[in-house]
Amino acid sequence: MKELIIYDCDGVLFNSKKAVLAYYDFVCDTFGLTKIDRTNEELVNMAMMKTNEEILSFLTDSKEKLNEMLEFAKNMNFSKFLDLMEPEEKLIETLPKLKEKNYKLSIFTNRGYSLHYLLEHFNIDIYFDFKVTSLDVTNAKPNPEGLYKIFEYFNVVPEKTIYIGDSETDYLAAKSSGTPFLGYKRKFENLDFIKSHDEIFSFI
Repeated sequence: MKELIIYDCDGVLFNSKKAVLAYYDFVCDTFGLTKIDRTNEELVNMAMMKTNEEILSFLTDSKEKLNEMLEFAKNMNFSKFLDLMEPEEKLIETLPKLKEKNYKLSIFTNRGYSLHYLLEHFNIDIYFDFKVTSLDVTNAKPNPEGLYKIFEYFNVVPEKTIYIGDSETDYLAAKSSGTPFLGYKRKFENLDFIKSHDEIFSFI
């Protein structure tokens, strides 16, 4: 039986593709850069998985401009894009049921500053006991550093947890730390996956 459920954010808690791409469009417009090509599937997927700094580094070769963009991003309010975020299927209904059953809930994401007011905007911040973003670790996913921080916080061994993710970086972080992994809307090797959040009860 599991004690702790750890979620990735983008692509798991939320369908955030529209919001993320709109955010990078806004940054590119502000700094006169070429926007992310929607037909470049690899680049679009990278925008959904990598840290903000990694994506911004890809958009410009100028170290000076990159520093300006990072400072701009740090002080920018992501809230203008929140209406483009879409909670994944049955998420809102499932979280309170998990808490009623006394499961500990956590998040490990490569998202940065915006995670906290994103959760507050959808009134689900109260369900998560501990959150780890790219700003809380030295090494972002696929490095498992964030998972280890979560295990330490809850004093729970990996075997008593399950990490739900949708990307290769999620899977690799779980695999290297010995954390049981459940794919979301995607199958990884021979592992199980779910298509809706209410299906989690069959795996915990």
